Order: sequence, then structure tokens, then C-alpha cells
Amino acid sequence: MANPTVHKFPQDRAAAESPSAAKQPAGLAAMMSKLTAEFGGTTEAPSVAERMAMGAGPQIAFLSRAVVLQAIAAAFLLGLWIAGLASKPFEGENAPLCWLILGIGAIGLVCVFLQRWQDVQWIATHVVRIGLLGTVVGLIIAFSAARHGGSTDATEIKNMIASVVDGMYVSLYATLLGIATNLWLKINLRLLGNFHG
Repeated sequence: MANPTVHKFPQDRAAAESPSAAKQPAGLAAMMSKLTAEFGGTTEAPSVAERMAMGAGPQIAFLSRAVVLQAIAAAFLLGLWIAGLASKPFEGENAPLCWLILGIGAIGLVCVFLQRWQDVQWIATHVVRIGLLGTVVGLIIAFSAARHGGSTDATEIKNMIASVVDGMYVSLYATLLGIATNLWLKINLRLLGNFHG
């Protein structure tokens, strides 16, 4: 019997020349060498400075994105302030509730910078509920003022209408701030929350 001619392909020659690669398929050997070079190159643990340098790149990228996103919000609020609209929710009876909503939103932004995404989600969900609570309080103020409106005196009717309008301001501004804070925290969560994949 004649011996058939054996053809060796280039990857077979590389596998035959390398003793560790001879036991593994060519693709697996390449992947193992890449993993060994990346993760198992040295046996000693990296120093603190090396570990900080390894994590500094993604952290700086995250912080730069977060700062740019908050600068956009600050520019929008500055535009509202210049137009005279930003201070309206904080006037009159609705000021404490609006300051409460704003403070909770600020805590949510601190959680964004600390990358505590579950806390951001929780705050975003509940700040809307506080805004809705303001809606109920404002409507109660408005309806209680309207209940006493059975008079024919023009000044009493004027005072009653002013009280109803004040109650509606509480209602609408609290709802507006609650929804706006929720939306901003959700935007931060969406754009920054999955930054690391």
C-alpha cells in the first residue's frame, strides 16, 4: 500500500510547533494567549497607584459627561430665570412644597454623581408622587376657598377668587416641579446609568 500524502495547513504547523497549543484548537489557543497576556501577565498584584490609573479613564469620562449634562440643565434654568419664570413656583403658599421637591431633586443629582442608580430610580419615582401630593393640597385650598363664596359683596368675591387662584398655583407648580424633576432624573439615568455597559 502506498502512503497517502499528508498536507499540513499553516495553523496545523503552528499548533505542531507550540507544545501548549498542540492540545487546543487554533482559535482557542489564540484566545487563551490573549487572555493570559491581558490578565495573567504578572503574578504580583498591582499597586494602589496602578489600580487608580486603571479606573481613572472611565471615571473621568463619566464625570465629564455628567458635568456637561448638568451644564445643559443649568443653562436652561438660567434662561428661565432671565425670563422671570424660575422664581414663580417659590412665591406664596406653595414655596415650602416646591423647595422640598427641589431639595429631593438635588439629592437625586448627588446620587447620579455617586452612580447610585437604584437610588436615582427610587427618587425619580417618588418625587412625582410628592408633586401629586401638592396637587391635592392645592385643590383642597382652592375648593375650601370657593366653599365660602356665597356672598354678593364684591370684595369678598375678589378675595375668594384670589384664594382659589392661589390654591391652583400650589397645585400646578408642585405638579410641574415634580414632573420636571422626575424627567431630569430619568434623563440622567438613561444617558449616564448604563455608561459602563
